[in-house]
Amino acid sequence: MAPEELACLGMVLCQNLFRGQHLEIGTAAGGTLCAMMKCFPPDRLPHWVVVDTMCYFPDQLEIVRGNLRDHGLNPAGVDFRVTTSDAAFHQAEAAHETYDFMLIDGAHKIRYVMQDLRWTRLLSVGGHVCLHDYAPRCPGVVHAVDHFLHRHANYRRVTLAGSLLVLEKIAAAATPEVGWTDQFWANLWSPWLQLQASFRKRMK
Repeated sequence: MAPEELACLGMVLCQNLFRGQHLEIGTAAGGTLCAMMKCFPPDRLPHWVVVDTMCYFPDQLEIVRGNLRDHGLNPAGVDFRVTTSDAAFHQAEAAHETYDFMLIDGAHKIRYVMQDLRWTRLLSVGGHVCLHDYAPRCPGVVHAVDHFLHRHANYRRVTLAGSLLVLEKIAAAATPEVGWTDQFWANLWSPWLQLQASFRKRMK
């Protein structure tokens, strides 16, 4: 993340000091995870859940754990769920899990972003969700998030720092966030956005 985006994440976490579970979807090498965890005093560190397939590059999980250790953080304190966001969500929903904070920074294709947004069903009222790469260079993220916000007025835009959009859940949803109709809409848009991306590459 850019420095201004990391600073924004730190501000959200330090100002609120949420005590419930924290979620990161898509961790790469774990640098952002380290920065977020270090916002908390060691005796007030919340429970972190990280969802990632850990196949972005070789030995990804061990690299993330090593990064945590290098920052004085215990990898055993992080609940790594090495699976897809889709599979992990169904398990978390069945277990009636709730979260106070979420960072969504996974795959950028619209159908995957829409799947990631389902996790907001588990976000507590007053909790925050941060969405990375909300920028024209990632139309799948922008279209999915704008569709989500159009359908759910119970989310308030807090700020936009670089490409990091911060939302607050100000009330419970009247209907579950992201249903099959939203997924169907995203699947319809997916080929068109993919075609646009291919065209842009050819033009370059």
